[in-house]
Amino acid sequence: MIKFFRKIRQNLISEGKTGKYLKYALGEIILVVIGILIALSINNWNQERQQKKVLNNIYATIKSDLGQDIKNIDKIVNSSESIEKDYLAIIDKTRKREDFLNCVNCRYVNFGFPDIKLRKNGSELLQNYNQQNNTSSDSLSIKLNKLYLDLSNNISVDLEELATNSNSFLEVVKYTQPWFADFDFRGTGAYSDAFIEYALTDLGYRNTAKVIYEMYFNNYIPHLKEYRTKSLEIITLIDEKLKNE
Repeated sequence: MIKFFRKIRQNLISEGKTGKYLKYALGEIILVVIGILIALSINNWNQERQQKKVLNNIYATIKSDLGQDIKNIDKIVNSSESIEKDYLAIIDKTRKREDFLNCVNCRYVNFGFPDIKLRKNGSELLQNYNQQNNTSSDSLSIKLNKLYLDLSNNISVDLEELATNSNSFLEVVKYTQPWFADFDFRGTGAYSDAFIEYALTDLGYRNTAKVIYEMYFNNYIPHLKEYRTKSLEIITLIDEKLKNE
């Protein structure tokens, strides 16, 4: 093709047809420019398609992260419903000695809580993508930032406070209560008379139950439920975004 155009130019020059040659040269330049523009358009299209593919994969990861978080939250919320009444029975002083015979969750009052580690792989990928591509945050990114920066931070604070109080209580009973060495944390054995007496009469046990109850059921669980609700909203937005691509 190049030889063909070169031959045409040479013929025009040799024949002294300068005007026609200039017109031809101009046409050739226009064709080259058009070719370059087409090549750039194709390249930009390929880049946009590749970026869209990467972005869609990131959204899929975020959706997977949130879906797993929701499952973990559901487990915690469901398990908390059965133990809440055991905390209230201690706080309200309605627990009876005979209740300990069939109280599976009594052994968990003041002794730990269900932890959660929220998954943030997809969110971190999206932040890196926006920074690398100088992409302005859209409404979905803003909602994700709010979810992870605000609610996630609240949950982290809840967990720290619960851990501090639970560990403090554990340190006290570990060095002061004779029943502790025989205490069954696995849930397979009966409660000792010494522990039952302690749980029914000790002021520190009841006060600790009150503090942990407030943190657990008035802060931690509500924050988890709110996180679950916001996660479902974001999953819906992701589904709509992927559907419209």
